Amino acid sequence: MYKLNMKLQRTKEDEENARKDRLESAKNSLVPGARIIRGGDAIPVYVNEIACREWFYPLSEVNDIGMFSYIEKDENTDTDRPWATRFHPDVNVYYYILEGKGKVCFGDGGTEFETEIFEFQEQELVIIPREVPYRMEGGWKAICFHSRTGVYGKAAGTVRYPHPVVYMDKPARPTEEEEKNLKDPGTYVCYNQTMSKELSFGKTSGIKSSYLDLQKNREDLNQVVQSYDVNHIYEEVTPVDEQTRVIENIEESEKNACVLGARVLKRADAPAVYNANAGLRQSSYPLTWTDDIAICNLAEKLAESDKERPFDSHAHPDIEEYKFILSGSGSVTIGVGDETCEEERYEFKAGDLVILPRGLAHVDAGGYTALYFHSKQSVFGKTPGDSLYPHIAYVYTRPPRPTKEEEEALNDPGTFIKMNSRETYNVYCPNPVLRVEKNPTDMTHLRPDLFPEKKEK
Repeated sequence: MYKLNMKLQRTKEDEENARKDRLESAKNSLVPGARIIRGGDAIPVYVNEIACREWFYPLSEVNDIGMFSYIEKDENTDTDRPWATRFHPDVNVYYYILEGKGKVCFGDGGTEFETEIFEFQEQELVIIPREVPYRMEGGWKAICFHSRTGVYGKAAGTVRYPHPVVYMDKPARPTEEEEKNLKDPGTYVCYNQTMSKELSFGKTSGIKSSYLDLQKNREDLNQVVQSYDVNHIYEEVTPVDEQTRVIENIEESEKNACVLGARVLKRADAPAVYNANAGLRQSSYPLTWTDDIAICNLAEKLAESDKERPFDSHAHPDIEEYKFILSGSGSVTIGVGDETCEEERYEFKAGDLVILPRGLAHVDAGGYTALYFHSKQSVFGKTPGDSLYPHIAYVYTRPPRPTKEEEEALNDPGTFIKMNSRETYNVYCPNPVLRVEKNPTDMTHLRPDLFPEKKEK
């Protein structure tokens, strides 16, 4: 559905765009980090363990996301270069399928996790739970990302190596070079954001402790021991959020009931709604408390809405918002309505990753389709909103609307809102900012009687 033409080499145009972007971001030099990482700046890498080509977007230490990539998988590799089973400690990994179809297989053969199998296709969100082994099959293209910090407060990897992977097996490869460069089972590696460097922690033992069978080991106690299926007990005592209505997927995920959350969210699980404040149509995938990502919205904006239904200017305190452009083009202007910062403007197109810095107001324009998302915890350890309402916004402007109904749906400047992941509920908080302006005094001319100029001798 979304066909992105990713490049294998950076061009002169890419270098010129990067130069212009640096000049724009220098207008607010106290706000670190890139505002946009263009598709031409993504670094192509062949990942031997999964036999896929990935383009890694060069994030930095100030980003809330630990890794973001565009990935292409050929169906033929299922036979000659199968995916190495692996898992990611501490964080969930998210795959948004852009094109094609396949399936994801969870589990380790029943040693620790039962086998679960889910099919997926385009416009579906595949969620890989932390610490659960998985492998993927089929022919598909996707974007892949994960938060730098999990919802339980655990940071992934290290500061400079925030993408952790533990390999579980070593599948065959057709060439000696590929075979030689495969990671051994049990290898624990943390990669940097572009997978160009790695920090290896060696092999993990894979041995896990288990309870003693007291009836067998202490017959003198004469205890009657009753065995329980922990997943069965968990199903009885803990309700699970209804994220999908696909019965087969619900039943499949119940095989490991202790692992909370859906594994695949279908397009139908994210019904389209109209966002009056942004003048666009959006579909919010139903995330829950256990997700590291607070929102994941598919948004469709029409270019003609710039005139009739322009974006309101708003900011997201404490957290970065990410927007990956799937199709079309447009622009984002940072700082609109906020007198405390200079305005920055960036044009974007399909394949670009727009990064909206925490606390900076922004306005979009153009006609495009994009995937919006942000993590639940910032790289600085700040959690936006709360468990039920993790998506927050502070409104700066109230643009006009052509109908009374849309006009009434707009938020006033100064409104501070908390929203749930589905954006079906808003909590309006008291305005936390009474007044924001630049320092009105010029200290050079303030009280010259107290600070007379000294004449040089």
